[in-house]
Amino acid sequence: MHKSVKEFKIELLEIAGFESAEAALRLPFGNNNAPRPGDSVYMDLGRNCILYAANLKLMSTLVKRGDEHAKVLRGIIVWCKINAPRYWWQECDRYSVGACCLGSNSTMHQQGKGLAEDELVEMKEAMPEGTMQERVWTFSYQALRRIYFQRRNHRLPQWRIFCEWIERLPFANELITIDEKQEKE
Repeated sequence: MHKSVKEFKIELLEIAGFESAEAALRLPFGNNNAPRPGDSVYMDLGRNCILYAANLKLMSTLVKRGDEHAKVLRGIIVWCKINAPRYWWQECDRYSVGACCLGSNSTMHQQGKGLAEDELVEMKEAMPEGTMQERVWTFSYQALRRIYFQRRNHRLPQWRIFCEWIERLPFANELITIDEKQEKE
């Protein structure tokens, strides 16, 4: 196994937005069919992510109908810390809708201390693509869904590892990895 694959790490920092997504979910329907206090609740005990069973079912149905119907997934946000090679980050940067880098290791401050301008530029130009860099990113569930279906069978092992991580997120089976084709079954 290559060094960059061994060092590729994803750490879940936080997940939020389930309650807000539920509040927005039934607005198009006039809130007439909102769950009542006695309705069953699904909960992911590890992250305290709670959804009413009826809302989870509705969200899953909307997800299977396509992005335009499942826009509430934009409000469920995941914060994570990822250690990945620069070549992986170049590909990840393509996902700018529903995804955002909050901060990253600085090659200038970490490896370029004490270098003059010309030396710093020379050092940065010589950096290999396999140089590992840690970043904190946010992803909406909708962005993770797009990434999952576009990258789950990718030739780069880091993408497959990332997609396996996505599969372990709360309600991933119902909201992220569920295939639109399952609606027809």
